[in-house]
Amino acid sequence: MTTSADLRIHNLVRLLRAVHDADEPLTRAGVARLLGIGRNTAAALVGELEAAALLHEVPAGATGRGRPTTSLLPHPDGPVAIAADLREDTWTLARIEVGGRLTELASGEHDRTPAVFAEIRAATRRHAGDRLAALGVAVAGPVRHGRRLHISHLDWDDVDLAEHVGDEWPTTVDNDARLAGLAEARRGALRGAGTALHFHIDFDIGGTLLLGGDAQRGAGNIAGEFGHMPLTGSPLWCRCGVQGCWSLQVGTNALLRHVGQEAGHGRGREAGREILARAEAGDARAGRAVDDNAAALGHGLGALANALDPEVITLSGLGVELLRLRRDLIERSCAEKLMRFRRAEPPSILAGTVGEASPLRGAAELAFDTILTPAWLQARLPARPPAGASARASMTARRP
Repeated sequence: MTTSADLRIHNLVRLLRAVHDADEPLTRAGVARLLGIGRNTAAALVGELEAAALLHEVPAGATGRGRPTTSLLPHPDGPVAIAADLREDTWTLARIEVGGRLTELASGEHDRTPAVFAEIRAATRRHAGDRLAALGVAVAGPVRHGRRLHISHLDWDDVDLAEHVGDEWPTTVDNDARLAGLAEARRGALRGAGTALHFHIDFDIGGTLLLGGDAQRGAGNIAGEFGHMPLTGSPLWCRCGVQGCWSLQVGTNALLRHVGQEAGHGRGREAGREILARAEAGDARAGRAVDDNAAALGHGLGALANALDPEVITLSGLGVELLRLRRDLIERSCAEKLMRFRRAEPPSILAGTVGEASPLRGAAELAFDTILTPAWLQARLPARPPAGASARASMTARRP
């Protein structure tokens, strides 16, 4: 049975979530309209959140005639989350506050062993302060059952995150491509999309299927390993143990192999960028490497579109550059692999708008998901007197 207290907490969470998700600061009047509640109710809820150091009201700029209102901003003493993005070669740490403002804190290269988690923990301690409420981590590989990490490029097989992440703060760890898709759904090109595919391309390609903005995780939390499907017929063997993985032909490693450079083990990021630059400048060999990457990308997208029927596909990481340099080739290659009846209405292929930090942004959103819950908010709010207690106290105080 839902009580009035349950409803109050529910509306407090809704209000705090609305402020966090908004592109720009909401006004008190605006949040009342958005949530379908009265202005007096909104004022009471905002008052509670300010008393709990979660929101801060400031006068809004004048917008013409009518009663002045206020903007809802993160409280200067409010909770923050820290996000980490672990690439095969580097790591980055950032802080996020209510409303989504993200500030980079630290970054560095690592030795390509799980010892990097100790570096991330140490950096988090340096920046935690007394406001840190949760930590989110993006990793460049699947995380089975939320605990067992596999990064085939680094020969990490079944790394136990419980041993490396620790329990100093509430922590969630997830795949980078999935989190990049989540970031686009929350704050980028996939806002409002029903069925969508997102692909993050770095050393290779990974992706996620999003339904109504929710990234699908599968039974073991490892759905979305599209890069390890034999979509394009590569004769090569992947370090994951499968022959012909799509990821062998898409991404930085594929660019390096095409021009005869060593690929794998998280090396060659700058060399890959140089190949793109040479291709744009007209270098024939680099141009062929980019062509092959783009064609393989398009062919895989077409095959997956046949299976999953997305209304839109977005790309991040190296995918943004491939789309800028070879959009026509990608779209043409995608159409070649679409079933004939689909070709008249192919899915849109768009560059993500969150930017290169999309896995980091997704990790931050994941961390905040552990904060914006009824249980967390209930623990954060000041204790309220039982119903009727204040009235009884007042009557007692008036007795002679």
